[in-house]
Amino acid sequence: MKKAILIAMSGVCALSLVACSDQGSKEMKTDSPRQGEKADTTQKYPTKTVNNVEMKIENIKTTENGKGDKNIVQFNLTFKNNNDGNYGVGGNDFILKSGDKTYMVKADANNIGTEIGAGKTVKGSVNFEIPKDVQKGEFSYKPVAVGKQKSEVLATWNVTIPEAK
Repeated sequence: MKKAILIAMSGVCALSLVACSDQGSKEMKTDSPRQGEKADTTQKYPTKTVNNVEMKIENIKTTENGKGDKNIVQFNLTFKNNNDGNYGVGGNDFILKSGDKTYMVKADANNIGTEIGAGKTVKGSVNFEIPKDVQKGEFSYKPVAVGKQKSEVLATWNVTIPEAK
């Protein structure tokens, strides 16, 4: 009798979790700027198309890190897959260059990492931790190479980094 009750309760719990999930939408939502953040609302960046996928920078937000010695810059992006099949995109596919320095994505941040279905649009963000004095740079899409292929830059935007409040 106890086993039957436990199985029934487990089934109800599993169904309630599935019913509340938002798996149908592969969209990552971004919040509006919070205290200590400033969104770059004045800059408009061109949409770039790579491998039939439209990539657009919606805005750029800057905050200080917890120590206050560096800035965390968040690029909020929209991707539209115009292919007949799925297309994968992830935070590690992007780099930020300023001067002779190249910054890799902040690994412990909530960066995009998803597969975009054919004809679907997805939103997500890419985050970098950079020195406070960086004001301009080149934000580039450089997909991770598979096997012995060499990774190359496929799209670049010249960006202005907004100041953190």
